[in-house]
Amino acid sequence: MPGNNDAVFKEQELPFSNESDLQIHEDPEPITEEQDDLALYCSICSSIHEYNRLTYEMIEEIKFLRAEVVRWRRVLIKYLDPGWADGLRQDIFDNIFQNFEDYDAYQWYINSCCNGVDPLDNEEQSALLARLKDGTDETSIDYI
Repeated sequence: MPGNNDAVFKEQELPFSNESDLQIHEDPEPITEEQDDLALYCSICSSIHEYNRLTYEMIEEIKFLRAEVVRWRRVLIKYLDPGWADGLRQDIFDNIFQNFEDYDAYQWYINSCCNGVDPLDNEEQSALLARLKDGTDETSIDYI
């Protein structure tokens, strides 16, 4: 019976015909200081690129959230007592603007990625918020 398992436990043939076909690779050449500096430089560039992407996405999210706050405050005004509604109407933009200009990293982002123009302080965003405040923007919520 010992011969019955020979087919199952048979050694597979190697993909080369004899040992002379086997190529033994020596250790690769060590990394030079110049290559190491380049790798460090590339990792710094990658980090800067990731920082810029993150900052851009955060700015877009802030702009979206500002618009949402104004949009929903306008809806809320309809349901408040007249005194409270007038107060909210006058203060519709309260507490939605944070000044980031004092941060060096934000200033660097504005200068290097936005040609010196603050993306949170531009005419397009201001016009959108004004239309939302007045309820005249196409995205205004008037069905509630």
